[in-house]
Amino acid sequence: MPRTLPFLLILAGLSACEATEADDTATDPAAAQNADYGATLADAGWADDMTVSLGDEALTLGDDGIPDHDVLEAYALMDGTTTGVSARAYSVEIPVTPVYSDSTTDTNMGTIGVAISGGVYFNPYEGDGTSIAVDNNFVVDGVPFLDTCNAHPLPDGADYHYHGVPYCITDEVDEDGAHSVLIGVLLDGFAVYGPQGEGGTAPTDLDECSGHTGATPEFPAGVYHYHLTETAPYSIDCYHGEVEVPSRP
Repeated sequence: MPRTLPFLLILAGLSACEATEADDTATDPAAAQNADYGATLADAGWADDMTVSLGDEALTLGDDGIPDHDVLEAYALMDGTTTGVSARAYSVEIPVTPVYSDSTTDTNMGTIGVAISGGVYFNPYEGDGTSIAVDNNFVVDGVPFLDTCNAHPLPDGADYHYHGVPYCITDEVDEDGAHSVLIGVLLDGFAVYGPQGEGGTAPTDLDECSGHTGATPEFPAGVYHYHLTETAPYSIDCYHGEVEVPSRP
């Protein structure tokens, strides 16, 4: 009899530890990055004309580079001429088990991620690597450098890309008072969202890469993810996931 109470206390302690470990696993953002992570990315509402192929290690996304929303007939160039949007096919492999890194990697020039529209994401900067595109928008004879989607093509017309919040996408999928929904993914495998955090307001705890860990509509258990923002730098300045940075085409 004297040993009964201590024994029960030990059992109670073990049960409490097991419950704590279970709770930690349930709320650990890494728990969202399991086999379902890739499936969720693959089911993100990609444009109908895109190719989406989910494998064990990567999600392959392909398109002709022309988004599924309206684009302008002409875009202004730095030299005063204009260009239109033309097709150039791409195929990008995205890791389905992204690995968060305490160190960051600067986002490269050229494609840094893929949007659900079939367009691609670029970092905030123009070709000089310092001028923030959204802050340096201009108009030549009524033709803008960036459209209302914060986007334009390269001078040769290919690679239509977003330098900030792609309103042509977010206006269609986001709801007032709610967290933005997934609108793409970066090359490191972490998801991209519009400017709305919990409650529909802009997040106040974004890190140097415009990312943070928290719940999203697709990952209610919490996951590291990026936000495009309505203040500088607008797009994403660095990767917080392990990534092999491609050279600019």
